[in-house]
Amino acid sequence: MKKIALTCIILCLLMGGCNQTKKVVADNPQAVLSGIFTVVSINGQQISSKAVLDFNNVDKRIWGNAGCNDFSATYTQNASSIKIGQLTSTKAYCDGAMKNEYAIQKALKNVGSFDVSTTSLTLYSVTEKKPLLKAIKNKE
Repeated sequence: MKKIALTCIILCLLMGGCNQTKKVVADNPQAVLSGIFTVVSINGQQISSKAVLDFNNVDKRIWGNAGCNDFSATYTQNASSIKIGQLTSTKAYCDGAMKNEYAIQKALKNVGSFDVSTTSLTLYSVTEKKPLLKAIKNKE
């Protein structure tokens, strides 16, 4: 009789735990990383030139321009973690734009997670979770 009672208690606890897990997942849906963002700061430093990032959630591709060259890559996302693949870029040199361009590309190579809202995007480093890049979402 004790074994049956103990088994019933364990089953009730397990079923309750599963319901709680479902509630947490339902309350925290995966953030959708999609749309065009204008970069406002890199490593805490505001930038003056116009730099944009365009995330395509369907193709899992990112495209960007920091005032001179276009660049793109694929990305993988799992909840709020992100890994950006090998960047490809055009090879022009533009006076005054290269500093921001190199900084954005370096930041994208070191991204590990993100936080996105209806108005902004923050990309965090993979190791320290410090903000690497902040951007505002463009109106569509």
